[in-house]
Amino acid sequence: MLSNLLMLFAGALGIGFVSAIAGIGGGSLMVPFMVLVLNYDVKVAIATSLLCIVVTSCSAASVYLRRGTVDVKTALLLEPTTALGAIVGAYITLTLPVKVVKGALGALLLYVSVTMLRKALKRAGRGQADAMKVKIPPLRKLLGVLVSFLAGMTSGMFGIGGGVLKVPLMALIMGLPIKIAVATSSFMVGLTAASGGVVYLMKGFTDPLSVIALAAGIIPGATLGARYLRRLEPRAVRLVFSLILLYASVRLLYSLIT
Repeated sequence: MLSNLLMLFAGALGIGFVSAIAGIGGGSLMVPFMVLVLNYDVKVAIATSLLCIVVTSCSAASVYLRRGTVDVKTALLLEPTTALGAIVGAYITLTLPVKVVKGALGALLLYVSVTMLRKALKRAGRGQADAMKVKIPPLRKLLGVLVSFLAGMTSGMFGIGGGVLKVPLMALIMGLPIKIAVATSSFMVGLTAASGGVVYLMKGFTDPLSVIALAAGIIPGATLGARYLRRLEPRAVRLVFSLILLYASVRLLYSLIT
């Protein structure tokens, strides 16, 4: 038990760092790590991950808020439907077989990683600024609200903050610069995770000791990652994000056939 907690702490340091620079809550890495490396039950891993994501979001978002890189208006526009989706998603997962949950999570991560990898490998256009004043057309706002509900569902179903869909949503659909999308996602994922996490907490799926071990590693890791983001090119952020998700998705899917 002690060795597991120490491994959770060590893994959380790296997961917190990567999640902060990628604008994700860490669950897309945390859940595969707990299931594949430490042999946790997938539903316990999902429940534990959601509560830890709240810590990750607070650690990273505090840095971004001080810097003024969070698009608060967009966050407030998207979060209500995202939180509702997270609650619905949590109840769905509690009724599904474990293999179905693992397979669906692996497929989701594979799709998102390939999409972001293709975007990262494209030559970036010149002159893209990470300015806060980006005018979003009404139709794109409406589409963003609808897709954010799905992002919330994936959060509640798979123990992620929803950043794996929120970052592409805000960057590709709503037109926000990637670093603004990352910062805004980091601000939102804690609220989303808390909404879904409450459902699992009430059903008794959360492991308190694992939450403590993960949180202890995530706090310094996420804070360091948020501070390091300013030194990275937007293309590098996309590349790191997509490659790590690709690895996690392949490992998770492979575990179903071995």
